[in-house]
Amino acid sequence: MERALNSMAKKTADEASQEQQQPYDNLLKSLLEGQEKQMLPYFVPGVEYVETLNVEVVRTPLRVDRVYLFRHKGRKKIAHLEFESGPNNDMAARLLDYHTYLYRKYKKLPVISMIVYPFPTRMAESPLREVDEDGEILTFYFKIFPLWQLQAKLYVNEHAVVMYALLPTMEGANAPLLHKAIDEMVEYYKGNDTKLAQELRWMGIVLRRVKTMPREDKHEIEERLNMWDDLMEKDPKMRKIRKESETKGLAEGLRTAVITAVRIRFPGLTELAQQKVDGISKPAKLNLLLDQIADAPDEDAVRSLLDLVAA
Repeated sequence: MERALNSMAKKTADEASQEQQQPYDNLLKSLLEGQEKQMLPYFVPGVEYVETLNVEVVRTPLRVDRVYLFRHKGRKKIAHLEFESGPNNDMAARLLDYHTYLYRKYKKLPVISMIVYPFPTRMAESPLREVDEDGEILTFYFKIFPLWQLQAKLYVNEHAVVMYALLPTMEGANAPLLHKAIDEMVEYYKGNDTKLAQELRWMGIVLRRVKTMPREDKHEIEERLNMWDDLMEKDPKMRKIRKESETKGLAEGLRTAVITAVRIRFPGLTELAQQKVDGISKPAKLNLLLDQIADAPDEDAVRSLLDLVAA
């Protein structure tokens, strides 16, 4: 009986840990969408993006984060990216499961498997080796991409604007550097206010989670991002865009953004957030909720907001 209780407790702890470990999944996938051609070479140097492959693969079940077809040295290959924000003892084995499936599905094209880590954590070690008393059975090599070990300055020097929303996670990120990056983002996304607003909002969400930047620098950049949000709210063009977008699923996008924000800040409330926002169809209400969640001081405050908005 005691063994069974211990097993149940371990399973519950593992499930809770797993939920804590992937809060940035939707964030990173959203950042890549529409910018795959520009961003993928930063993750897998020297490649030429061809297309995004269907990642809604359900097996037992099996769901992967992002899968791309690309060309490298004249040969077609598959890139598989998984996003992890915390330690996961089963990650390497899970990656092997994905790798094997993709290798068969795409007619034995080479598969480059990679784990992207946005924040400092214990990472999976490559290669994964399966051995028994007679020796090695299998060796699986995969790549690690720790954003927190990258130099933010290098990306700014290269004007890699598509990566700027992730700069706060990188080493050397500070207020002067992020001010420069934001200036470039405003210029780069000129004429596409919706995309700019999205990128700046994602940068703000990432920034709130970062613990390596000086507090004064974080506060300074947060103030600028908040000012930009206010300006976009008052801008007639942005208002028109938002109004037109309402008929194109803006509410759905905002519901996803609310759930993502909850997963990032308070992962334990993710399921509750999904339940509470499912029936909300007014973009203005969802947008307000998103802002309130971003500023909420603790889990109890977010729980109250979710209960109130669904009342």
